[in-house]
Amino acid sequence: MAPRSIEPVPLEDVLKLNKFFRDQRAPRFGHDFLQYYSFKKDFVNLNNGSFGALPKIVTEACNELTIWQEENTDYYYRIGFIPPLIGVRELVAKLVGAADVDEIVMVANTSTGMGLVLRNFLWNSGDIIVRCNTTYGTVYKTIQYIHDTTPGVEISQFELLFPTTRQAVLEGWKNHIDNVKRNAPQGSKIVAVVDSIVANPGAAMPWKEMVKICKDAGVWAIVDGAHSVGQETLDLSASGADFFVSSAHKWLNAKRGCAFLWIPKKSRDIMITSIPTSASYVSPGPDRPETNIISQFQYNGTIDYTPYLSIHYALQWREWVGGEAAIHDYCNKLAREGGRLLANNMATEVMDPDGEFTLAMVNVVLPFPKDFSATYDASVSTALTNKLLSQNIYAVTFWHRQLWWTRVSAQIWNELSDFEVLGNALVSICGEIVIEHQNANIPPESKARSFNSYLEHPFPGAVAYDTNDGAGSLRPVTATTVVPVGYHTHLASIRP
Repeated sequence: MAPRSIEPVPLEDVLKLNKFFRDQRAPRFGHDFLQYYSFKKDFVNLNNGSFGALPKIVTEACNELTIWQEENTDYYYRIGFIPPLIGVRELVAKLVGAADVDEIVMVANTSTGMGLVLRNFLWNSGDIIVRCNTTYGTVYKTIQYIHDTTPGVEISQFELLFPTTRQAVLEGWKNHIDNVKRNAPQGSKIVAVVDSIVANPGAAMPWKEMVKICKDAGVWAIVDGAHSVGQETLDLSASGADFFVSSAHKWLNAKRGCAFLWIPKKSRDIMITSIPTSASYVSPGPDRPETNIISQFQYNGTIDYTPYLSIHYALQWREWVGGEAAIHDYCNKLAREGGRLLANNMATEVMDPDGEFTLAMVNVVLPFPKDFSATYDASVSTALTNKLLSQNIYAVTFWHRQLWWTRVSAQIWNELSDFEVLGNALVSICGEIVIEHQNANIPPESKARSFNSYLEHPFPGAVAYDTNDGAGSLRPVTATTVVPVGYHTHLASIRP
């Protein structure tokens, strides 16, 4: 009897509508949604912006996708994953306003996508990369790497200091871009990295206007949209940007790590290779297919495609809870109201009182004495992280413009009372840290002079708290004797 060939699994059987979405009705936004997530009991999660959160129904779907992958791995990796992956790319293209499915490829996270784009430019002496002081750490350092390894490539940094106004940002950006263009060597290329939403502070930028300023000046514009998809409506075809990268595991409820890279057809010639370079790579030239870069991203080494395929279920989830507009509206309103409540509880202030830069993240000054905040100290960041986590609550904390801040994410499971809980915790925590810091006798040479100096030289400029195995009081240790410190080590400040 002749052996039977493996019959392909129909796409509708792989990416099927879960009956959960037909049989159950979504509750009102707020704490009623906690039951649909896997949070530890009583954990107050106000940090969706860093890592996102996976609804239980999406987790279950991912588990089924993993089982399907394991049933016949040769079928899965040679045939099976391709149709649903293309289907997900089609969904993303529609969601973000791409002109065509072949403008969308999937990557693990925004740092990966931004690094891919920056490394695909053919850099020459005299070229200039524009970044901001608030550019996300991995992207900031990728630009530094290119500068360090390509003689003659220069970096021009735009200083973005909050509080500010959108008008001031645009005026400053235009002046900076025009000045860079005016002084650039003849024939050099200028590439600007633009944040759609800055990570720290969590601020929604006038990025479309910033892109237009770049394009009017003949400058390439790469948009770091890590926080955008799921937090704001996108129309990428109308944006004018040359590239756009966004993480679907942050605000779109997909499994980590999952992001998309938008490569409009006008920019396709820049993208020569995926990283790692795929076996389907074709050298640039007349024989290279127009969509070769798309083929390269489809398979360039064995990975788990489950996070990418999870977008299908994440979008079903978001439609079930009320749709994109309803989610955006609730989170935006809660962020604004919650920020005001938090500032009132801590007797401090909101960074963006008029809401010009606020979508679903809000920044509030921490209740430290001003002289305590004036100089950056990595040990303070570590202590904030450890103490928040020990109280079963978390929101990002960061140092900006000689002040310590918290960046609070508002999601559909949150209510105003969560901001009140956070405020009470931070008042207590900040008071403890001031006393501990005063009693720690930390050597001056172990302190960073500023956050930038810590970023440039984290090892000699970092101080962490050693819990001394829980015995006695906290004691400072320098980063040259690295020890685990609760949830983080001495690098607690370098985080999303």
